[in-house]
Amino acid sequence: MNARPAPTGRDDGAGYLAELAELGEYFALPVHNGDEWLPLPELFTDATLGDHVQRTRLAIAASTGRPNGQIPLRVAASSFQLGVAARLLSPVIGSAVCFGVVPILDERSVRWQPSGTHTPRFAIAGAAWTSTPDLPAAARVIAASAVSALTALGATLSALTSLSARITSGNITSAANGAVTVLGLSRPDRVMRGRALVRALLDTAALTGTGVFSDGHFVRRSCCLYYQVPQSGLCGDCVLAVPTASHPGSGS
Repeated sequence: MNARPAPTGRDDGAGYLAELAELGEYFALPVHNGDEWLPLPELFTDATLGDHVQRTRLAIAASTGRPNGQIPLRVAASSFQLGVAARLLSPVIGSAVCFGVVPILDERSVRWQPSGTHTPRFAIAGAAWTSTPDLPAAARVIAASAVSALTALGATLSALTSLSARITSGNITSAANGAVTVLGLSRPDRVMRGRALVRALLDTAALTGTGVFSDGHFVRRSCCLYYQVPQSGLCGDCVLAVPTASHPGSGS
């Protein structure tokens, strides 16, 4: 990946986005502005989110060979939100870590459309970009844009399914750290910078107290609830996988 200047004027950051797409599916974010792409707030309506959560519940049931009724609704809601967080944060994290610039992904610039599955497709249109070689500054920009939008998603899911803010905030941090892990598969030289960005995100107001690094290993301070799916086990960053005395309050 070559260094390039931050987009200016009418530049849509296509060069950055093309290189990010090489890192994997979750880093791919096309530029679209057609009528078939909907504003992000239209995904956050009760009816639309309720439909996606039910679709996620069915997908989990199918993948585990369990009846739909054995999949708790809160698990499906958490899994859906974690997936959305991964798809929006991965390109932001990748761009900040690899290029020192951040696309402003928020409720104005993100577009989506139904995919026919439980996972929406995402794109951007008219996103501003900001040069942020300093990681704390990058974290503040990400917190004010992508994290803010994901927090709004979490609030709606909380009202629909009683999913706690502690869980949805933890999902955001977990998705950010997961993006660094996936990034490291292609760019191991960027992992240390990526973990430093996650640490900087943990210092922002929205994500304070949602995770901790212990001996270089990230542990979230809440649980995504997926362990409640029969025979599923625990995620690698789960607070339940470490002594609770060291990380009090799972918030599950």
